[in-house]
Amino acid sequence: MKVGKIHIVLFVLTVFTTFATGLSFGGTVLSALAFSGALLFILGSHEMGHYFYGRKYGVDITPPYFIPAPPIISPIGTFGAFIKIKSPISTRKALFDIGIAGPLAGILASVPVLIIGIKLSTIVDIAGSAGEQGLTLGSPLIFSFFSGIFIGKIPEGKDLFLHPVAFAGWVGLFVTALNLIPSGQLDGGHIVYSLFSKKTHRIVSIAMIALLIIFGIGTEPLFLLSQRLTGSSAGELLSRLPEFEGWPGWILWAVLLTFMGTKHPPTIHDEGELDTGRKLLGFIALLIFIGCISPVPIKLA
Repeated sequence: MKVGKIHIVLFVLTVFTTFATGLSFGGTVLSALAFSGALLFILGSHEMGHYFYGRKYGVDITPPYFIPAPPIISPIGTFGAFIKIKSPISTRKALFDIGIAGPLAGILASVPVLIIGIKLSTIVDIAGSAGEQGLTLGSPLIFSFFSGIFIGKIPEGKDLFLHPVAFAGWVGLFVTALNLIPSGQLDGGHIVYSLFSKKTHRIVSIAMIALLIIFGIGTEPLFLLSQRLTGSSAGELLSRLPEFEGWPGWILWAVLLTFMGTKHPPTIHDEGELDTGRKLLGFIALLIFIGCISPVPIKLA
């Protein structure tokens, strides 16, 4: 692995900005170091998954570039990490393996970090946690599962105040969900393209953008609009569907994915069907996506 000066400089800067972010949580130097180390471990694992499988298939691929960000700009002290693929990918099999390796490595890194962080977290009064934290995080299914195992049912009027390591684990779940969005050239888009046809990839990509817009608006405005356009009967029918608040961040992602494009460049040898094992892995990736995503990831307390 050829690591250049730019990789080292960006990594060191990201260590600094994530450490500063950890300190801004009001914890100790040790907890800030733990947050920085846990977060970089998760992000690095994700990108190294792509890197190692890229090298396995002979792709010209760079080591990870970490992107530092001051705490005032990014709530986690970084805009993540990325790799550059400088040569075409040979087959759908190679595309699938390279695409899915990142999220699988990321979730395998996130889960132990999350478990350790949850065990270090404390139960506090809701008013106190809101005053200190300033924001409320959504609870993806995977987070709720491990919280239920290691914390149990939280009493009424109380809340779980996350240790910085638990927050890093939560970020790992969120990043995994974002990467697994089945659209365009995200990891989820690579997986869909590898498993299905170009046409199916395009349809799924467009449908996902539309769904993100709905998630961004929320159900209440849609219910009101449907009542005005179609009458009270249709509004009543829609009102029986699950309700959720909108999160504007999803609209931003929908716009981003639209500009990135819904088409996927073909591989060099674009024919052939993937084996049953990879199809099963694709289904597992879908379950991971569902387990990591939250309709309202972040909102102000």
